[in-house]
Amino acid sequence: MPLLKANLIQPGRFSTQRGSALMLALFVLTVLLMLGAALMRTLSSSSETIAQEVLGTRALAAANSGMQAHLVQLFPHNLAQDSCPADATYNFDGISGLDHCSAVVTCSLLFPDTSNTNRKGFDVAYFSLTSTGNCGTAAINEMQADSKNIVLSSRTIQVEARTP
Repeated sequence: MPLLKANLIQPGRFSTQRGSALMLALFVLTVLLMLGAALMRTLSSSSETIAQEVLGTRALAAANSGMQAHLVQLFPHNLAQDSCPADATYNFDGISGLDHCSAVVTCSLLFPDTSNTNRKGFDVAYFSLTSTGNCGTAAINEMQADSKNIVLSSRTIQVEARTP
């Protein structure tokens, strides 16, 4: 037993390990801070991706809405209009779900088919319509070109149509 007691009382036995717990704590704290910073960066880019996906879906809906409005003008019910209407820009501000969105629609005659007539008695015509939907944040409308908060998404659809 005296041998065991002598080992516990030896002076300077732990003097070489003084401060090692502090270094270990600093290392663990540094690693945790780096992990936290990486997690914050991942969450930030994830929210930006979701915002871009939402604006992309809204831009596609704006392009579809503009295309449908232009097709109604191209093929009006019970009328004999078989020519392209003028290019148009549709502004959807104030419409729930399409606020800060617009659509630009163009129409061009691909070719008239003079060998066939449609049910209205006109030559069959083939048209190409292109609709580009644009949606963005409110900063675009406020002309804040230097703002870092501007997000813009654009989707384009194309339809080829034949006179009925």
